[in-house]
Amino acid sequence: MTTEPTPVPSATGPGPMPGTDPREAARVVMGECHALPFLPELADRGPGADAIGRTLALLADLPADVSPRGWRLADSPGRLARRAVDHLDRDADALEEADELARDPEHAPAPDRRRLQVGIVGPWTLAARVELPGGMPVLSDRGARRDLAASLSEGAGGFAARLAERVGAGARILLDEPALWQVAAGTVHSPSRLDPIPPVAADQLALSLCRFGDALRRAGVAEVLLRVPTASVPGAPPVWSVVAAPPRGETPLDGACLPAAPLYSADSHAALDAAGTLLGDGRLLQLEGLPASGAGIPRTPADAERAAARVLALLDRLGAPPHTRLPAVVLTPTPGDMESASGAASALRAARLVADTAPRMAE
Repeated sequence: MTTEPTPVPSATGPGPMPGTDPREAARVVMGECHALPFLPELADRGPGADAIGRTLALLADLPADVSPRGWRLADSPGRLARRAVDHLDRDADALEEADELARDPEHAPAPDRRRLQVGIVGPWTLAARVELPGGMPVLSDRGARRDLAASLSEGAGGFAARLAERVGAGARILLDEPALWQVAAGTVHSPSRLDPIPPVAADQLALSLCRFGDALRRAGVAEVLLRVPTASVPGAPPVWSVVAAPPRGETPLDGACLPAAPLYSADSHAALDAAGTLLGDGRLLQLEGLPASGAGIPRTPADAERAAARVLALLDRLGAPPHTRLPAVVLTPTPGDMESASGAASALRAARLVADTAPRMAE
């Protein structure tokens, strides 16, 4: 009688990487995360390579430019916006080239099982951080933020699907929403004290994110994850129903990416409950940050065993049996672990080592 192989969690990177050379970054990604690669984000190249500029470069038929305060929508793309598009094209070409060099045709995963993860700034944070031509945030205008979300879903979804096809994978988009809790609390800064930006109800946020995910899937994306902080600035607490409780009748996002440290230390019971709900619903849980081992990230088999044991203990705390829920777990380092070229490679290697060790520890 044959036995079923123990399910294996995935390992990938958070997105941001050090340096300015897209070919070197892509080489590291494909060398360490070939089963679940990600498109590197090289912000060290300056304006246009930052998270907002990079995401604006993906908009469909909605030009952007810069203002004295940051990025804004415009009648025509400015110089930095054109630079952002050029950076993105170079990154995509470098990733495809690195994939061709690293690919082993005899052991390559099937496209329906492999994923390419592309991170973008989510529609609510983008609306909070980008200005209208008059200077107010896009968030202040309901029609403008609808147009921004529609343009982003079309442009980002199509880009991710095309790039994923080039590397023989399905597309996974990670929506980074660091300002989501401020949007919910009504604490997004307005340039005018006489015209504050009102809060957006949690049920409206959840509904819009579900429908944004639907639009991305129509554009060819296989999976959509939401990245949110487990804590926020004072006056803007997390609203976990947005993550864990999709509106009735709506297709939920495929999972969430959460900072792992508060979950391992059980500092946030609300975040733990949300993570448990995600896994219980059969959705993905991306844990950003490996369990510490001694002085830093796991580097030896013994370190990896100790880290894997903490991952399994977390699953037990969440009521998620490892033999059925390990495939729904994705392990990544934090962006802080990736601050140097050598550190990035070591951190990605550590995530893969822990992911490979966890199934054996679960037996």
